[in-house]
Amino acid sequence: MDVDLSHIPLMLDVSGDPETPVPTAMPGEQCACCGLWTQKLWQGARSGFTASHAVCTLCYLAGHLDSPTAAHGVLAYLPGMAMTDVHHLQRRALIAILGGTRTQRAQGKRVLLWLARHGREVEQAWGTTRAGEFAMAFQRLPPHKRSTLRNRLEGCALILPADMFEDLSLLLPTGKTVAGALSSRSWDTYKRSDFYAELDPLG
Repeated sequence: MDVDLSHIPLMLDVSGDPETPVPTAMPGEQCACCGLWTQKLWQGARSGFTASHAVCTLCYLAGHLDSPTAAHGVLAYLPGMAMTDVHHLQRRALIAILGGTRTQRAQGKRVLLWLARHGREVEQAWGTTRAGEFAMAFQRLPPHKRSTLRNRLEGCALILPADMFEDLSLLLPTGKTVAGALSSRSWDTYKRSDFYAELDPLG
């Protein structure tokens, strides 16, 4: 199966395995979904995309809602914001909370809270925001019907609590310290994202 691994779409999904998924390390330098350059990559194959590909920690968890770590997260409805951008914003907030200065920690908490508050729309529509419950819903469906649920969850993203990450290397871009990750916009790291906009020279 020939697949362009540089453009694998991000989507909420489950592993498709009957057993609890366990992350498998993958060689590589860049996440095939969000474009993050990182030394920690995982096998990203999932129910809706079975081809082997390497993904970062946040993209792995979004595609494996049935994993124990993802089960602690909530789904937030962020229409119009690409999941790539949600992951980069969430990653930066988590790094700030876990390793930043007092001011950076406070800023990171505000961003993460803002993201999580968008779970209210999910709660109203589905009666829950818990990722683990959505994972069970996926698993109850036969594989050929899971795409319907994926489509209905378009615009939603997995938001995780900071205490799920004890190892900052799971989040840091390659070659970046906490200070470096928080003080630069990391153009090279986030080149797949349009979250950062260049200033208009005519503006």
